[in-house]
Amino acid sequence: MPAETRAAPVQTRSTDAPFLLTVELFARMVETGLIPRHRRVYLLGGSLYEKAARTEAHGYVGAAVTSAFYRRMPDDWRLWPESTIKIDDSNAPLPDFSVIRGANPLDYGSPDRYPGPADVGILIEVAVTSLREDLTSALELYARALIPVYWVVDVPSKRILVHSGPRVVDGRGAYTRVEIFHAGDAIPFVLDGREVARIPFDEILR
Repeated sequence: MPAETRAAPVQTRSTDAPFLLTVELFARMVETGLIPRHRRVYLLGGSLYEKAARTEAHGYVGAAVTSAFYRRMPDDWRLWPESTIKIDDSNAPLPDFSVIRGANPLDYGSPDRYPGPADVGILIEVAVTSLREDLTSALELYARALIPVYWVVDVPSKRILVHSGPRVVDGRGAYTRVEIFHAGDAIPFVLDGREVARIPFDEILR
């Protein structure tokens, strides 16, 4: 039997460092087509990632979220499904839904004008297979950006977790309050600290 050969580890110089992208460069890559526009790519910590394919449940629950929020949206806010949000110069995630400030979405019609934390009222993630990430790394990032309200729709466990009261301690973000809603509950729809409506749980999950 021939002896097994193994590739030698790649050696880098001590002065070498990863080349991290900025949101500006990421936007240029998207707008010029360098990143194919049908790919669901986002920027995290200066590196590119691609979201996993949607499951069937992700599709119909996402449609239910759209319907539930759309009918109750105040005139000066808009629901943005799966659109890029600029957290800072090295983080541009692609949440499943955002509730964005502004009566006219065309105001964001510039490659370098992704909505930022001050534009966001609520971020929503629909968790079918991504619950661990949505409740750890994504939650920390959104809280660190002081996103005021963060919903996680936990499809397998049939519950909705609503996080509020973001704070930053020692450079890490956390939410000071989490409420868990189940079938039969009505979930407060809060923007700028004011309840604008209540959304029946059963309109989103059954």
